[in-house]
Amino acid sequence: MKLGTNFFRSQTPSHMTVRQLVMVAIVVATGAALFVVDNNANSYGNSNANIDNVMNFAEVSTLSAMPFISANNSMTTNWFCPGVPANDEIISSSLVISNASETDISATVTLLSFDQTPVVNAVSIPARSHITLDARGGITSPFVSAVVEMVGSQGSVEQIVRHPAGDAVVLCATQPGTDWYFADGFTGADSIEQIVMTNPYVDATVVDITFVTADAERSPEQLQGFVLPANSVVALSMDQQGARNEPILAVSIHASSGRLVAGRVQHYLGQGRLGFSMSLGASAMSTQWWFSNGEKIGGNTENLVIYNPSSRDRSLSVVFVNGSDSANSIEPLLITAPAHRVITIDTGTIPGLPVGRYGIIVSTNDQDMGDSLGIVVEQVINRRDGNTVGTSVVLGAPHNSGSTMWSAPSGVTASEDALQIMNTTSQEATVSVLQVGPAGAVVLGGLESLVLPAGGVLSIGVPPGLPDAQIIVQASVAVVVQRLLLRGHDLIGRSAVLALPHLPSPDNFLSESAP
Repeated sequence: MKLGTNFFRSQTPSHMTVRQLVMVAIVVATGAALFVVDNNANSYGNSNANIDNVMNFAEVSTLSAMPFISANNSMTTNWFCPGVPANDEIISSSLVISNASETDISATVTLLSFDQTPVVNAVSIPARSHITLDARGGITSPFVSAVVEMVGSQGSVEQIVRHPAGDAVVLCATQPGTDWYFADGFTGADSIEQIVMTNPYVDATVVDITFVTADAERSPEQLQGFVLPANSVVALSMDQQGARNEPILAVSIHASSGRLVAGRVQHYLGQGRLGFSMSLGASAMSTQWWFSNGEKIGGNTENLVIYNPSSRDRSLSVVFVNGSDSANSIEPLLITAPAHRVITIDTGTIPGLPVGRYGIIVSTNDQDMGDSLGIVVEQVINRRDGNTVGTSVVLGAPHNSGSTMWSAPSGVTASEDALQIMNTTSQEATVSVLQVGPAGAVVLGGLESLVLPAGGVLSIGVPPGLPDAQIIVQASVAVVVQRLLLRGHDLIGRSAVLALPHLPSPDNFLSESAP
């Protein structure tokens, strides 16, 4: 596939100074893997084997903080999508199932809603292709969630919500969890925030929900022992839970019985934020969070929102990958994240941070993690054009999620900054971008063996006219890949979402890492 090269690379890659490389090496070395055992015995449908592949498997908690594509050759892959609005005709949505392999995939798609019988359909995804389904499936309900069970090969799934205030591509989880976290929430100017919880099991799930505002942590009585019925999707409007007009609003969900998948819907209506976003939550805290698209551009504002759900204060370092010479080098920020609180860093107020794009690494410095596996960090960017604003929110990539291969199941939208890639190592890398088509995964013309310096960042453009298909990013060392997508409807700004890393399955990772 040959395309013109003048559109592709929209920015010269940045690389780090020696001092910054040393800081990154220290940051990487301090993140020791912490293991937990998942002994949940609930089942979806009739069999645990259908939903979790194996029972009672050991998992690496930081890997479970975000979905990933298992690098092993498991013959069953399960995806749990956080849900789409399904009772408003001006909002449409779709489910994209991609198959980059050489064999066809058979899949079962189960649509869950509230107080309705699950709708089950069998589908086939031909080799080297994708299918797009209506994510609502004809169901009318506040929200509809999808569970996709694949047999035959590895596939990947994303959901897309098309909202008049901005479209959103949303990651789907590879497994339900007992804990879910959202660092950034916002109900200022009567903005709408909903926490969408899906219980894909035949037994009820019981959760305790806590939220943190600028003033205090709150655990409303009505949100303790909150029951999610079997095979159901339940949405909570946070303004109705005592969190109206809050500019800071972090949420923790803990399942005391069962497991769930949690997503967040936000419709921003003012106080510096405008637009629509939907995202999957973090299913674990992490000792590190990586952002490949920090930006100080024009009149944009950027904030790092850091949530510490634990009972201990945490010492943090914030490192910026921002240039190629000492003139662009700044000292890492050393800050404290108080227990049960949220802190916000306005990067525009940091002295010496140069204009342009950079990577960001937020790490805990504590040697004794105590009762916590870390923190949760999200990045908020408000992109301005005159008096108009477009708000994007993205969860960082957690520790251990750097990978040499990343996938975008629903592809990318044409723009000069469609892919943002950060080198997480102290070695120079080469990067290639491929698209899956009838001939398999083919390198896009002009995007083969691009040089990405050690600790550097690279902005890659994608031209108009590219077919809708899965995109794959391959690198010679571990990188982090984020997509910046057009919001549709001629709206300004971008929506932001990570690609999916290809990683060892948690049980393989544990066995390979064990002495």
